[in-house]
Amino acid sequence: MNHEHHHHEEEATPSGLDRRSFLKLAGFSFAGIALAGCEQAKVEKAIPFLIQPEEITPGLAYWHATTCSGCNAGCGVLAKNRDGRPIKLEGNPDHPLSKGGLCAIGQASLLGLYDSHRLKNPLINGNDATWEKVDKEITAELEKNSGGAIRFLTGTIAGPTARAMINRFLGTYRNAKHIEYDAISYSAILDAHKATHGQRVLPRYHFDRAEAIVSFDADFLGAWLSPVEFTGGYRAGRTLEGKPPKCSFVAQVESRVSLTGSNADRRICVSASQMHESLKRLLQIVGAKAGRSFEIAANPGAELGESVEDLAQRLWDARRKSLVVCGINNIQSQLMTNVLNEMLGNYGQTVDIGRPSFQYAGNDAELMSLREEIKADKVAALFIAGANPVYDLPDGAELGSAMKKIPLVVSFSERFDETAGHATYVSPQPHALEAWTDLEPVAGVVAVAQPAIQPLMNTRHLIESLSVWMGAKQSAYDLIRAEWERSVFRRQSREGSFSKFWSTTLENGYAEVTSAATKMQFSFAAFSSSLNNAKDDFAEGAYTLVLHSSTTMLDGRHAHNPWLHELPDPVTKTVWDNCASLSRATAEKLGVEHGDVVRITSKQREIELPVFIQPGQHDSVVAVALGYGRKGTDRFTDIGPQWIQSRPTVEPGELVGRNAAAFVGFGQTVEIIPTGSHRTLAVTQEYNSLNEPNLFGAPKKERRKIVQETTLAEYAANPAAGSFQKEKLDSMWSDDHKYTGHRWGMVIDLNACTGCSACVVGCQAENNIPVVGKDEVRRNREMAWIRIDRYYDEADGKFSVAHQPMMCQHCGNAPCETVCPVLATVHNDEGLNQQVYNRCVGTRYCANNCPYKVRRFNWFQYRHGDEMHKMVLNPDVTVRDRGVMEKCSFCVQRIQLAKIEAKRAGRSVKDGDAIPACAQSCPANAIVFGDANDPNSEVSQRMKDSRNYRVLEELGVRPSVGYMTIVRNRKEEKAHV
Repeated sequence: MNHEHHHHEEEATPSGLDRRSFLKLAGFSFAGIALAGCEQAKVEKAIPFLIQPEEITPGLAYWHATTCSGCNAGCGVLAKNRDGRPIKLEGNPDHPLSKGGLCAIGQASLLGLYDSHRLKNPLINGNDATWEKVDKEITAELEKNSGGAIRFLTGTIAGPTARAMINRFLGTYRNAKHIEYDAISYSAILDAHKATHGQRVLPRYHFDRAEAIVSFDADFLGAWLSPVEFTGGYRAGRTLEGKPPKCSFVAQVESRVSLTGSNADRRICVSASQMHESLKRLLQIVGAKAGRSFEIAANPGAELGESVEDLAQRLWDARRKSLVVCGINNIQSQLMTNVLNEMLGNYGQTVDIGRPSFQYAGNDAELMSLREEIKADKVAALFIAGANPVYDLPDGAELGSAMKKIPLVVSFSERFDETAGHATYVSPQPHALEAWTDLEPVAGVVAVAQPAIQPLMNTRHLIESLSVWMGAKQSAYDLIRAEWERSVFRRQSREGSFSKFWSTTLENGYAEVTSAATKMQFSFAAFSSSLNNAKDDFAEGAYTLVLHSSTTMLDGRHAHNPWLHELPDPVTKTVWDNCASLSRATAEKLGVEHGDVVRITSKQREIELPVFIQPGQHDSVVAVALGYGRKGTDRFTDIGPQWIQSRPTVEPGELVGRNAAAFVGFGQTVEIIPTGSHRTLAVTQEYNSLNEPNLFGAPKKERRKIVQETTLAEYAANPAAGSFQKEKLDSMWSDDHKYTGHRWGMVIDLNACTGCSACVVGCQAENNIPVVGKDEVRRNREMAWIRIDRYYDEADGKFSVAHQPMMCQHCGNAPCETVCPVLATVHNDEGLNQQVYNRCVGTRYCANNCPYKVRRFNWFQYRHGDEMHKMVLNPDVTVRDRGVMEKCSFCVQRIQLAKIEAKRAGRSVKDGDAIPACAQSCPANAIVFGDANDPNSEVSQRMKDSRNYRVLEELGVRPSVGYMTIVRNRKEEKAHV
């Protein structure tokens, strides 16, 4: 019998009427829906792994050391492969920059590999073509226009081979130039160092060496430069070890609420123009202490108070161990930041320009010159790689029209984006996990990214295309290997042969080599001259538009990633949208509420966005995230389940969010006009306070002890400060659970957790958690197994934020277990609260009885994308069905694998063998997992720490997850407890 066609749903009965149609005609539509769930599943063909590579064992994972491509930071990653396909990315613990950390973007970048909307073939005028035809026509065009202006526009190129190939290619033409730019620009930092030190470099910042850190709108824990590296450094300076306890001081001066501001010991909220004035004032105070006088007109307003004086004293007391960073892309601000670090003795200590960073090298001045050349029809050929200028430049539409007049425009892109739509030829690029690439993110750290899978599309790497057009076709592997043998190998002396050096680099994913230390001397004279010539463009107005990089979309490069769209913003907790953040007072003044659409206008530019009321934001500021409104994101219209009350994630004909790039430029004074329309925002957290609510007119009650805090002074005097008194709760019942073997537990250090949400995406990738769409999230039906609760504290006129990861607590006396009528949720002998999907009938009693609200119900048969998208699913974890409850399992599949590996090696399970996905890549190492019955395990030691406490311990549920008190480096005598 041919089983492939047996019992198919659409198979007709002999009468010609199938069963479903009969039920519909009989008026049993709803009965038909119920009965459809009883039909036998389709039989799928299984393709055997006939030709098995020697190093691959079917069913067992193997790993590739490579480099993350999610942003320019160049973190080291390990790609987990199963049967020839990558299914998970994790941080490389040996990498000198990221040290095992990986951000949410890095975790989610895997999903882009299986995106069927990537370009499958090269294009000529928007139509599919062959590589042979593309190469022939481009070569002919280059010969025809060889005497004209050839321009190569890219994002930052930090790869030695790519840079060498571009230079070699352009070197064959008389009038050729390479221009680099970054959509989220850091050009002012490099330009300021060119002025003060004589060379245009981006410093490498060492937050781990700093005891006092003052940041002016630099969200270094969120999306500024190298957030994973900086988070690790921030954490290293706040370990609370030693006597006195080690804890750096972090101050954030900002007008909006950033992730860094939410973690700062002191957050100073000022307007955009006053932020610049406070930087001037800080320079004058520190200058006076250093014996230097600066004639800079500073007009600090009353809102600054004595804050700047206190920051200056903190920095001065920590000379050579302090750090001032500035995220304002303004040359004047960056010049003052440089001289502050110079007077504080930070160069060569916390600010390294001798061995600088190559992560960003964009040049705004050169970009501006190129734009003028294009608009003046002076460019004969334009190549664009790693950039999308038509989308992310303020005059992108005008630039796109001008590009149509250029004889030869070639775009190197992964998809048919805004810029590719204006190109004559599109040379599709492979995903980073499909290609050989190299990178030098900082001086002396070089890396090779090796492919983890064969290319899924008909793509070709940039350097391979250049080699073809220069008449010497070579593979990316050969080009990179040859360049490394020529230039990189000579920079090391550890390995005697290149082949050994090459194989060791591939195995480790990186290599550390020497770099010529750049000797630069600070020039106060050059500073004064440059400062006088710099433009101060900080306009005062009723409202200032502050544009910022989204922690998920960045410059828009990840706008096609549904994992990142459904990841709640760490501060606002919104998903699937960007919004206009306003303070509560400003929203009341304008007469708008949460979700009301406003029109933001300035200089014939406008954008309409829904309002998000953001506590802690300055009243004069409207904050908008960049990176939204990308072409092609209308694909997500029907991403959620389709049912009778469903709403589209994206309205038909619209895109996810709105593109605010037209407003790029600091100090934009704008007008805000309510439109009268409303757009519902999907927010994963609606209750933001730890104070008991004001119910039925009763007075506001005390602060709940879910998040516990203390000050550094109180902690130094008493390590148990801030943690409530722990009492052993007696029970009338005997202890049913005896843990004679392992007892798995977890401790989360809230003093380390920044709320970055890398753990949320890591868990999603590991455990096959579906994307449900904006409407389902709005209905509080998101499926994430771990969430980050974010709480505001606005007591006594002061604003602070606390982040707390929350997942299934695996309670010893689990209240969910006692109410399940079918024993679908049970306790095992190792302390795990297990969910048996085959038993679950979806009563949801367990969710009602869970005090932590961490259980998720499958309301629908959630789609996991198309067939290509499903390749990302982890075969070790069941894909859950409709009508069952699910929740965190402590990554039980990883625990079982650790047991199997230990048994195979003839030993017991060691501490660190089993690490859940949330803990593995946490950039701050905030999550520790292990065996609580092992007295030497790290989790056992943390459970004995005086700062350890358990949430809702007073209920007697005996959770297996503990938390550690937040210690703020503040001067307040009493902290909230």
